[in-house]
Amino acid sequence: MDVDPTMVVDVTQALPVETASPDFKVERSRAVTAFGLIMLAFTLWLAFEIPRGTLAQTDELLTAERTREMLMTEPWVVRYNFNLSFEKPPLQYWLTCLTLPRFENRSTAVRIWPLAYATLTATALGWLAFLVQPARPRLIPVAAAILVASPLFSTEACRAMLDIGLTFFTTLTIVFAELARKRPAWWLAVAVACWLGSLQKIPLPFLIWVLIVIERLTDPSERVRLRRGTAWVTGGMVLALALMAVWPLLQLIKYHMPVGDLLNEEVVVWLGPEFLGKRTYFHVLLALPFVGGLGGLFLLLAPLVTLFSRKKRPAAAVREIAIVCLLVIALTIVSNFRSVRYLLPILPCLSLLVGLIFCQFLEQGSKIRTRTVAVLAIILFAGFLQAELQVILRKKDVAEEKVVAEKLGEMQRPGTKIVLIKAIQAGNDLMWDAFYLFHGNFRFPVARYTVDEIRNDPPKPPLIGACVARDFPIVREVYPNVQVELVQAQFMCWQVSTAGSATPP
Repeated sequence: MDVDPTMVVDVTQALPVETASPDFKVERSRAVTAFGLIMLAFTLWLAFEIPRGTLAQTDELLTAERTREMLMTEPWVVRYNFNLSFEKPPLQYWLTCLTLPRFENRSTAVRIWPLAYATLTATALGWLAFLVQPARPRLIPVAAAILVASPLFSTEACRAMLDIGLTFFTTLTIVFAELARKRPAWWLAVAVACWLGSLQKIPLPFLIWVLIVIERLTDPSERVRLRRGTAWVTGGMVLALALMAVWPLLQLIKYHMPVGDLLNEEVVVWLGPEFLGKRTYFHVLLALPFVGGLGGLFLLLAPLVTLFSRKKRPAAAVREIAIVCLLVIALTIVSNFRSVRYLLPILPCLSLLVGLIFCQFLEQGSKIRTRTVAVLAIILFAGFLQAELQVILRKKDVAEEKVVAEKLGEMQRPGTKIVLIKAIQAGNDLMWDAFYLFHGNFRFPVARYTVDEIRNDPPKPPLIGACVARDFPIVREVYPNVQVELVQAQFMCWQVSTAGSATPP
C-alpha cells in the first residue's frame, strides 16, 4: 500500500501535546519559568556591562561614528569621516539614531541595540526549540542557557557591532521556515526576515533560506509538502529579492554608488592575504572550541552527532538544522571568510543541537541524569566566567587619549585641517580615527598621515593635530612654530597657525 510521504512524521512531533498529562503540563510550566529566569539574568548582566568602559573597539566606533554623522547629515546614506560610505547597510545605524541623542552615557546608547538583539535571539531560540521538539519542554531553557553562556555570543552582545543583529534575523528566518512546514504563508515572513538581515549587515539569512529549500527538496517526505506550497516559496523569494534590492538601488541611483561597491568594498579589503585570507582553512574548527567556552567542542560536534547517531533517527526539523549548520561551517572554511565570528549567526542552532543531546541524557536513569546535570552546570559556569573575563580584558583604558580627542574637538574650526599622525609600526600609537571623530564630536573630516607622509608632503597650515610624544620631534621639524596645546600621558595635541610654513622635504 502506498503511503503519503507527508504523513511520515517523527514520533516526538506526533505526541498529543494539547492533551498532555498533568505531569507534562507541570514540566512545561517549569521549563518556561526556568527560561524566563535565564533570560532575566542574562538581560540584567548585559544591562550592567554595556555602560562600562569607553567606546574604543574599532567596529564599535564605526557604528557610533556612522550614526553620529547620520544625525548630522541625512539618514538615507551612510557617511564616515564626512564622506559617502557604501560599506555597510543602515538598519542598526537607524536604530542607534533613536538612542544616541537621548542617552547621557554614549556607550549605553550605542550598545543597547545589541542587548535587545541578543535577548530577542535567545527568545527566538526558545521558540524554535518548542517548534522542533514540543514533547521536550526542558529543551527550551537548556538550549537558551547554552547559548547565553557561550563567550562567543555573550561578549558580542556587549559590543555595538552588527553581528548580533544578523544572528537574530538568521534565527528568525529558521523559525519562520519551520512554521512554513504546515502553513506555507509563513514563507512571506521568511522573506521579511531576510530583507531585514540584509539591511542589518549581509544577506546571510537568504542564503540560509536557499539551503533549507535545497535540503527539503532532497528529502522525499518534505519534497511533496514543499511543492504544495510552491507559489508561497516562489512568491516569498521574489518578494525578498525585491526588498533587498531597494537599498542598493537607492544608493546607485540617488548617491551614484560605484557598481563595484555592491560587492562591499570593506569585505574585499579584509579578504586580502594580510587579513582573513591569511588564516588557515581550518581556523574555524580550531578556534570554536576555545571561543565557544568549555562547551565549544560540543558546539562543533553536535551536528555530526545528530546526523550520524545510530540510536535514533532525528526529527526532520532537527536533521534540517544540523545539515544547514554543517553547510554554513563548510562554506566558512572553504571561503575567505575564515573567522570564527562568521559562525555567530548559526550559534543558536548549534546550541539547540547541543541542548537536545543533553536532554536525551537527562531522560535516562537517575545516575546518568545527575552526571549530566553536573556536566551541564560546569559548562555553563565556565562559559559565563570566560565571557566576563573577556569583557573585562577587552575594555581598554583610553581615558588619557579621550581627553586629547575632546581637546581637538574644542579647537576645531572651519578652514583648519585636523591631522592625526599614526606610525605604521606596531606599538603605542594613536587610536583609530573613528575614536577622535566620535569622542571629539568633530564637524569636519580627519586626515591620517604617517611620519614619512608628513615629511614628504606636509599639509598646509592652519591645522591642528595629535600624535604620540615619540613622533612630535618630526612635527616640530616640519612646522617650527608648532604650539603644544595639551600633553596627556604619551599623547600630544598641537596646532600650527597660518604663519607657520612647512619645511621643504
